[in-house]
Amino acid sequence: SPSPTPAITEQAISVEVPHAGQTVTNPIHIQGHATIYPFEGTFLARVYDSDERLIAEVPIMAQGEPGGPASFTAEVYYGGHPGAGRLAILELSPRDGSVVAVTSVALVLRGPPGGRLIEMPQPLEKVTLPIKLLARVARPDTDVSVTVRWQDGTQFAHEFHTLAGLDGRGLIIVPLDFVDNTHAQPSTQDGALMIHDLQGTLLAYQPVHILHPTDPRTMSTQVFWVKDGTVMPQPRQIPRTPGIGRASLELLLWGPVPQNPEGYTTALPLPADVLTYPGRGPEWGERVRLLDLRIVDRVAYADFSAELRAHAGGAEQVVLMRTQIEQTLLQFPTVDQVVITVEGQTGWLEP
Repeated sequence: SPSPTPAITEQAISVEVPHAGQTVTNPIHIQGHATIYPFEGTFLARVYDSDERLIAEVPIMAQGEPGGPASFTAEVYYGGHPGAGRLAILELSPRDGSVVAVTSVALVLRGPPGGRLIEMPQPLEKVTLPIKLLARVARPDTDVSVTVRWQDGTQFAHEFHTLAGLDGRGLIIVPLDFVDNTHAQPSTQDGALMIHDLQGTLLAYQPVHILHPTDPRTMSTQVFWVKDGTVMPQPRQIPRTPGIGRASLELLLWGPVPQNPEGYTTALPLPADVLTYPGRGPEWGERVRLLDLRIVDRVAYADFSAELRAHAGGAEQVVLMRTQIEQTLLQFPTVDQVVITVEGQTGWLEP
């Protein structure tokens, strides 16, 4: 995780619930306070398993007023496997997304792996299109239908073939969006994600709050995809966050929307590539993760998990992969140079 940056203020975060060593079930009920109201009123909750794998991440709105103390309450659903784990509450720097303050609580995680089957997005989470979906449903190699429905009745649905998750269940990791240009997105409102089998049986359901691109709680970024052998940007609106660089890279790692009308693809490994890669290591997960992003003296240091190695190689693909990451970070005025590492090691994206 990122190293804490020197705090200008003496921020201190405390968690009252859950207490250290407590056995928790899905969802984890969180209560706490901080000495200083956070930037944009938002903390970040992360849950890690016994191997320090990130199994849940959700923003938490603080109660209080700028300049004064803050309190927070939240419910967080976690995935992964039951066992030892920890909860971390962080405040991120609005300047570079580094950690300003953090506190951690060791826990024992119980309950069914994956919580409500849909691990991302979290229940009632504020989301934008494309919606990043991570769900564990049905069996591997099963066709399912995923529907996004707004409260006003607008909806779209796509069929997907489940991957073989590492826990033996069917796995869906995909960005969801309209795949034609004839639909106007409804105004900001509540909605839901629904996963059915092809016989119409509901397998999973998650309520969400879908933000319209003009909603002031969103912000603009660009993600760089591959088309016709070159790298080009796609404008995107994302939920407002002080860590825009991290959020943009995570959107990049999720890949372009399947069957997108622009014809965008990616050279970066997607979950299907990671899970079937012949040289995958025994410790590998199901997808590429961004482990750390730091900006120091206008140089962005982006460290990725080992799954980034799950590519066929060749100079052309390596150049495209590197360019996608670099351009996604170089769009920001605080970045002049990008250093890419895999689990701290350089040289993995050299042609």
